[in-house]
Amino acid sequence: MEKFHDKMEENFVIDTGNKEFQDALSLIQYTTQSVFLTGKAGTGKSTFLKYVCEHTKKKYVVLAPTGVSAINVGGSTIHSFFKMPFRPMLPDDPDLSLAGGRIYELLKYNKKQRQLLREVELIIIDEISMVRADMIDFIDRVLRVYSGNMRFPFGGKQLLLVGDVYQLEPVVTSDMRDILSRFYSNFYFFSARVFREMSLVPIELQKVYRQQDERFVEVLDKIRNNTATREELDLLNSRYLPQYEPEKDNFSITLATRRDQVDYINENRLSGLPGKEYTFTGTIKGDFPEGSLPTSLELVVKTGAQVIFIKNDPERRWVNGTIGMISDITPDEKIEVVLESGEMYELERCVWENIKYTYNEKEKT
Repeated sequence: MEKFHDKMEENFVIDTGNKEFQDALSLIQYTTQSVFLTGKAGTGKSTFLKYVCEHTKKKYVVLAPTGVSAINVGGSTIHSFFKMPFRPMLPDDPDLSLAGGRIYELLKYNKKQRQLLREVELIIIDEISMVRADMIDFIDRVLRVYSGNMRFPFGGKQLLLVGDVYQLEPVVTSDMRDILSRFYSNFYFFSARVFREMSLVPIELQKVYRQQDERFVEVLDKIRNNTATREELDLLNSRYLPQYEPEKDNFSITLATRRDQVDYINENRLSGLPGKEYTFTGTIKGDFPEGSLPTSLELVVKTGAQVIFIKNDPERRWVNGTIGMISDITPDEKIEVVLESGEMYELERCVWENIKYTYNEKEKT
């Protein structure tokens, strides 16, 4: 995303009777104070974010930690916007140093990107619970350097951080954990070192809009706080419909708790389709344990089989989680898939990398 947002396609209306909405809105509109907006599911965090985007006069960008969440809020991923490396970005990383122009060599922003970082006034980050502390310190460093304002946190920019730390946590692999624990007490965004120099105003939205059933809201809240009793769990389980069968060919998916259940359903549905089976076999180079593969090494498909994408397309034609159906498998074994939207694409092989990080004490990298 290389331009400022100026409006959203939809009109979002703020509940004028919601004090927390109004407090947060006033801070964003009339001050430069950074805000952490939180609240349980259904309290209107996304609505607030979109309302701010539609009404603010400030130059802003919307970012998120994953491709799916970025698309949901009409923004860009943090990594793509800042050209952030996928390795842990440690506070003393030599690549972030101004000495010898190391940081400029690492990021290689073009003129348009440098101008964007200079002029942006409001940085909005959604799903902040998934953002690691070192990522926040990296953003702080970049904004200080490229705004030409080294004295102030985030180069004097205002932040609106939106999310619920009771929900998804940062993804930290075992090797990352060993490295990051040298610098941070935990890996959540609020442990970033920059917050020793500044304070976020926390505002928690209280009113639930998504659900009208007060008892259901109460049950969800108890599960969120890990205080659900047998009574609440029995109430949820009473809504389970074991005989329910989704209609075929309607792009539905089944969630299951075990891989063998998933395999059984997929194999059963695949065998019920007419036509020839095709097997596509992946190639492993180097050290990539089969248990870490994102999908089976051998992928067996037929024309008419439903598929789900598990990697974002660089051209943004689909994202991780997009559902499609195989419309054709050509004689030279090229796969054509039609998406729920009706768009049709020919697929190509993808490359997955298995990267392991270690820390070099001498080089501090």
